[in-house]
Amino acid sequence: MNKLFLIFALMILAVPALAQDGPPPPPDLGDGVIVVDGLNGPQGVHVDAEGMLWVIDGGFGGDETIAFINAQTFEQVEATFGQTSRVLRVSPGAEPEVFATLPSVAAGMDFIGGARLINVDGTLYATTGAWHFSLGDDVTIDNYTAVVSITDGEVTMVADLWAHEAANNPDETDNIESHPYGIAQGPDDLLYVADAAANALISVDPETGETTTVAAFEGMPGVFPSQWRGGELITDPVPTAVVMEDDGTAYVSLLSGAPFVPGSAKVVQVAPDGEISDFATGLTMLTDLQRAPDGNLYAIQFGMFTQEGPVPNEGAVIRILEDGTSEVVIDGLPFATGLAFDAEGNGYVTINGIAIPDAGMVVYYAGLTSMEGTPIPDMQTG
Repeated sequence: MNKLFLIFALMILAVPALAQDGPPPPPDLGDGVIVVDGLNGPQGVHVDAEGMLWVIDGGFGGDETIAFINAQTFEQVEATFGQTSRVLRVSPGAEPEVFATLPSVAAGMDFIGGARLINVDGTLYATTGAWHFSLGDDVTIDNYTAVVSITDGEVTMVADLWAHEAANNPDETDNIESHPYGIAQGPDDLLYVADAAANALISVDPETGETTTVAAFEGMPGVFPSQWRGGELITDPVPTAVVMEDDGTAYVSLLSGAPFVPGSAKVVQVAPDGEISDFATGLTMLTDLQRAPDGNLYAIQFGMFTQEGPVPNEGAVIRILEDGTSEVVIDGLPFATGLAFDAEGNGYVTINGIAIPDAGMVVYYAGLTSMEGTPIPDMQTG
């Protein structure tokens, strides 16, 4: 299975399979309160130092026709493009405000636009887009497959992640592609990006745009022969999020590639010298990772796939304790993608983060860090 387009490739598998048996049952959001709805593939949510809530929405393409790539077959297809990916600012008690727009591509059942964002001293930084070598040497869309800055609604290219992948190919596979996804600020004031398609953690100097490979993640035991790895039964790790510590240590969540065997995902620790070690294993389809005010790491489980296909409403919020053991705090979520906390430990979760127009939401959970958890059974796959 290819690594391109991350959640959108998952959606190709998920939505048709669910449709065969009719619509999935409605989710039980428990004590959650919907604070934003009507979104189109929301991927990320962030609470800044002032307590402001920010949401990044994937968008739905546009009116311009372009050539793009099918995430399953790698064949070129006709796609649409437009500035429909949105960065939303959400003030308490007010309607969400569109703070900026970003490019979005709709290729069949894929929506590929903005992914994640953070606010650093009043400047927003966001990851956007994806690109594959079969589309040509140069990205033909402005501010795409990149880290961008957003100031007063104005979008500026900071770093070209496709150029980094094309020049360096950090994971050394035959597949050259980039999908900048998770982003965090490090103690050195550099930005750190989990590139889901390059299978690498990359640092970005926000002043110069210089990019450096911090770590490249090895393939994981797979089920299908990989066309990009000599036909071996290896799947891509697909890094989705990064948390930076004060000492320069990074924690990175790995989604794992198809067929997304339950228990095959994990969180790894990247030491300041680039050495990689397992931290929390036996997890499933991780799409986000955050450090909460209680000191624990929390991860998002996108969903669950079995031999019969996708299981409805299997997204979850996972608490990862100091010793690497994990517990489910919230379950039953549909296609969960992003997570953020405010200073009091209340949580925000993006759901329906796939290409179903107007179905995406942000759900608020009061006192999320105080909720009891249920230990996750040992599902390590080696």
